[in-house]
Amino acid sequence: MLDDDDKFDGALERSLSRLTLIKKAGARSSALPAAGQPYYADLSPFEVSQMSGVSISMVQREAIDSRQFVSELEWLHQQTIDRCFLDAEMWTGEVLAYLPSKWREDADSMNFSTPRHSYTSRFARTLIKNKDFRRAAHFLEKTMAENPSDRFLYYRTLFLAHFQEHLENDSEGIERKTSFSGKKSPFSSLYQKMQDEKLRENDDVWFEYLMGLLEVQLGLKKEAEKSFKSVIVKEPRLWPAWEGLTLLIQDIEDADSFATSVESLWMADWFMVLVLQRFQQHSMAIQKAEQLVARGLSGFPMIITKIASCSNARHDHDQAIENFEDVRKMDPYRLTDLHLLSDSLYIRNDHKKLSELAQDVYESHKFRWETCCIVANYHAMRRDSEHAIKFFQRALRLNPGFAALWVLIGHEFMEMKNHAAACVSYRRAIEIDPADHRGWYGLGQMYDIMKMPAYSLYYYQEAQKCKPHDSRLLVALGEVYAKLQEIEDAEKCFTGAYLFGDVEGNALWNLAKLHEKCTDHYKAAQVFEVFLAVYELVTSAEEKVMYAVGYLANHYFKYENFEKAHDYATKCMAYESLCQEGNRLFREISKIHQREAETAAKGGTDASTVRRAATPGPSNQQAPEEGDAEVVEGGEEEMSEGEDELTF
Repeated sequence: MLDDDDKFDGALERSLSRLTLIKKAGARSSALPAAGQPYYADLSPFEVSQMSGVSISMVQREAIDSRQFVSELEWLHQQTIDRCFLDAEMWTGEVLAYLPSKWREDADSMNFSTPRHSYTSRFARTLIKNKDFRRAAHFLEKTMAENPSDRFLYYRTLFLAHFQEHLENDSEGIERKTSFSGKKSPFSSLYQKMQDEKLRENDDVWFEYLMGLLEVQLGLKKEAEKSFKSVIVKEPRLWPAWEGLTLLIQDIEDADSFATSVESLWMADWFMVLVLQRFQQHSMAIQKAEQLVARGLSGFPMIITKIASCSNARHDHDQAIENFEDVRKMDPYRLTDLHLLSDSLYIRNDHKKLSELAQDVYESHKFRWETCCIVANYHAMRRDSEHAIKFFQRALRLNPGFAALWVLIGHEFMEMKNHAAACVSYRRAIEIDPADHRGWYGLGQMYDIMKMPAYSLYYYQEAQKCKPHDSRLLVALGEVYAKLQEIEDAEKCFTGAYLFGDVEGNALWNLAKLHEKCTDHYKAAQVFEVFLAVYELVTSAEEKVMYAVGYLANHYFKYENFEKAHDYATKCMAYESLCQEGNRLFREISKIHQREAETAAKGGTDASTVRRAATPGPSNQQAPEEGDAEVVEGGEEEMSEGEDELTF
């Protein structure tokens, strides 16, 4: 008997030491958010880099020189107008439109020259703005020998014509689940023509940028990266090259090294914000953006929107909604990234605001891809998958190169159990941006639902590589490992998910259920205790809390820790469905104490023998199913009249 008691005490000490280790690990990860709590704020750049495992330059720089800032943007604005880069022209125009008052006064005192063009050249530029690219190329061919900018524009319009045809074909592929494979790519022919004319060595740096765009379309991503870097070194003010490089760079440290090597007033910092966002380092991206605000770029919708986008990705949806609403007050018809506002409203289940947003944008910008995405999210919230897919397909026809759209339409196909179309959608998302975890995660979910855990494991692992500190991915990995009976790996995943800030509150629950399934009741009880400490007051976790309370009351009763059993039986009384179980445990404990007292009075059998004789056998527990009430079955032979049988 003494040996048994020693074993119990040793196991209890090991359990307590394990709990202490978890608490210490939590203390060491103090830079991380508490479980279920959004992270936003007062961390130093060093703490953020320690949390993310990424080290980049966060050196504070001097305030931005307003005259140099305006001069750079005026040059770029004139260049984009002259060369019909409409996106870059709009981007530059928006930044100039939100200049601080003092900077605007400085700009008014500066002189800027504007070039003159022939009537044929001007008409060709009008055709480009009207998206009549083939006709524009026809007119530019007549003037390209006289005007160097028209020569560039000729090749640019041919590229746009090919690109438009490519997008129209690409958007149809999802319906037939095939990709178009015809004759030689027109991009290849144009690229070869530009190489034959040695336009990369031309004094006009925009030619090299255009060849970089062609290399992207031909899948020559390393060559395109070199082209964009070369363009930026030659002309750091050419923002489209920075923007193109954000989608090609393969490493954050490489991006930071390149950015710090280029003499740039502010574009290199903004480039790093976009790179950090692409590689899921959203907290660091927010800090970089806030540094630009501190240097003088306050009140720019572009920066506020990016902070809101990063907040959305970090699941800080309240902050994201607040920032997006601030931008809408400043610029009500700005649609850039507004689909992420609909995403946050969808997750917050805010029917009223999402319906108002969908109605507003549908009335003002009916044929923009952002509008189609917002309306699709509205239908998805109403569980109308058919209409949601219809609007997502419209969005894809307008912008098939956006990976997130393919992921969203894949989700809707999964809702309709169209696994083949979902698979095509997720794989297309991965093809567009392999660094985006959502395509990998979608495929993992799909194979998980299809009960193919070995396939699911591979895709979850790839998703987790893209976003190593996302608790949801670690929980998904842990669940698959558990299905494959890789118990140790599953335990590591669930523990890591909790320490990285368990967003959905599932890590501890799954870890406890894993130990329970493996009949390791000491570990299960320990994790259930931590679960209660974190989630006992969380309303949405009430069913799980009830189960944990009942489990712990029975566990400590079974192993004769009657003090803790009494405490958890008392907690059972706070829940209507556990009251009977609590009363049963009180009666059992009372009987045991009474028998101990009688035995002690007679001086007979020792208390531990009586205690074991009086303790009922172990009772069984089942996890609560979603939507089912908690049911508890009793260990007491005689129930009081009118009591239901409850089970643990």
